[in-house]
Amino acid sequence: MEILNSRRITGPSLFTEFPGAMLEVQVPNTIQDEAIQAWDVSVRRYLNVVGWGQSTTLTRKYENGISLYFNAPIDALYAACEINEAAWELALWELNSEGAISFPGEVNRLKKEIEDELNPNILALKEASIRNKVRFFQSDDIVSVGTGKGSHSFDVNKIPDPEEIDWKEVSDIPVILITGTNGKSTIVRLMETLLAEAGFSPGASSTDGLRVNLETVEVGDYSGPEGARATLRTKGISSAVLEVARGGILRRGMPVENVQAAIITNVAEDHFGEWGVASLPDMIATKFVVRKVLAKNGLLVVNADDAGCVKFAESLSETLCWFSLESNNPVIKQHCDAGGRSCYVEGDQIIFSSASNKEIIAEVKDFPITVSGMARYNIQNCLGAILLAKALDINTVEIKKGLSSFGGSFNENPGRGNFFEKDGITIVFDFAHNPHGLNAIVDLVSQFEAKRKLVLIGQAGDRSDNDIFSLVKAAANLNPDKVVACEILKFLRGRETEEVPELIKSYFIEQGIEENSIIIKEDILSGVNSALEWAESGDLLLLLALDQKEECIEAIQTFCADR
Repeated sequence: MEILNSRRITGPSLFTEFPGAMLEVQVPNTIQDEAIQAWDVSVRRYLNVVGWGQSTTLTRKYENGISLYFNAPIDALYAACEINEAAWELALWELNSEGAISFPGEVNRLKKEIEDELNPNILALKEASIRNKVRFFQSDDIVSVGTGKGSHSFDVNKIPDPEEIDWKEVSDIPVILITGTNGKSTIVRLMETLLAEAGFSPGASSTDGLRVNLETVEVGDYSGPEGARATLRTKGISSAVLEVARGGILRRGMPVENVQAAIITNVAEDHFGEWGVASLPDMIATKFVVRKVLAKNGLLVVNADDAGCVKFAESLSETLCWFSLESNNPVIKQHCDAGGRSCYVEGDQIIFSSASNKEIIAEVKDFPITVSGMARYNIQNCLGAILLAKALDINTVEIKKGLSSFGGSFNENPGRGNFFEKDGITIVFDFAHNPHGLNAIVDLVSQFEAKRKLVLIGQAGDRSDNDIFSLVKAAANLNPDKVVACEILKFLRGRETEEVPELIKSYFIEQGIEENSIIIKEDILSGVNSALEWAESGDLLLLLALDQKEECIEAIQTFCADR
């Protein structure tokens, strides 16, 4: 019964609305109730003696694990984690009578931890931000009030008296949140374009990095809370669009509150087994946490073509906006009849409906990212972006102009269905790494005629064998003539060298691909180079590059330029 994770919850989360300490513990299903009871007794002993007796405790059971939480002051969350761990050790001692626990000694240590961490100035600043109706952010070294052009940040050890702050100079900017399984980063890029077209100065955080006014300022995965806070503290922006990934929601909770709109693109089976999320319903509930931080008039945009999202939304009280590829979708029809906002495809046209009024936004083919309507997943991304833009009162002319100018090249939307063509060879470069996303890109490229087809693929080692099989099954739907299975050394994550590419190879053989048509390469870049060497006029290459992305693009661009 080992501790899997001990962490601070700093914002509204799957578990609760309040900050606190969370402990994930590996516990067999058969003794979970007993373990929870022992922890509850132990943590109450500690909370009472350190003066936190009013704290609320919450628990959650999942397959061979439990989550143990209690709320705590925002300026003492590290100490709260120490208390949670001490309470679990005491619970283990009570359960097994193993080890030696000095309760008085631990109490003295924990009181000292709390005393050293407490910072009344943080609490005073947060209370003042609430009174002045602006956002408040806390990091280890920085606290801030307001967002974007109206933000003000302070060193955590040099927080001024709230009375010394000119609150007329502190203000907030509109914020949009993007979550889901696939399509998140694409919608971030689309929204940046629309916000800029409407005269906003957009800031963005995503798995691509941090961007200010359509320029990348930091490269890397910034889809967590720190990326969101860094964006919202940027003085040079008047709007923000933030990708909110599953990991950040589960690790820390939501990074910002009082947002104007949020979208759930779709929810599919991906990343199961981490942070106590082991099923599709768990994952759907996790993604829908974004609803907890909507402003009073905030809008939640949801995919009406996603059955799991539709089911979960049935019990929600938030104001919903729906999008769908089908005008006869029952959810869309019912929502339109009730006067709600929706965006959908009718024939070849994209329609926005509100208060029972229909407005033609554009023809599907008017937006290059849809690839003349063949990229159905990007049509959905456009529909969602339109609803988010409408939530900020961006007009139809600006929406159409923005989406018409977004081509989906590597520079505009890196690694999301980027097309290259040279001498009759078509190359599609994509980051798809789960079956849901890969099925979408395979559906697109299957519509292109090709004499021969090649798939390059790799996967991270922390994915289960079944996950890898599902990914291969999706790729095999392209019926490739050549497969390049690649190792990704930095993503081994507990696997042996060549274990994953050999597994990929075996699964392709199960799907009917000839063994002599499959090669294994030591990394993604060498795989791309071998694919380019193999290619002839009339061929289609689908290159799924999870690593060495910039190097791969350089190789492709050089290949196209040299021929």
